[in-house]
Amino acid sequence: MAKRERFVTHLTCPECALNGTAAWEEDASGNLETTIKSLSDGFKIGPDGETYCTECGVKAIAGRTLSRSEMK
Repeated sequence: MAKRERFVTHLTCPECALNGTAAWEEDASGNLETTIKSLSDGFKIGPDGETYCTECGVKAIAGRTLSRSEMK
């Protein structure tokens, strides 16, 4: 069985500036699909497979963290 790659992505809510992370892992089949293994408190996976802020219901931005001073 091939070794599965694991990685972490930073998440930010663009509404309230909540920062967190998502831990991902390649699927065992090796077809380049990934599965979220864990999310920081305050985030959830929506029915479309995207990550959302549980407080605001807004789709999280992946890859960069923001401070409140950088918000709108």
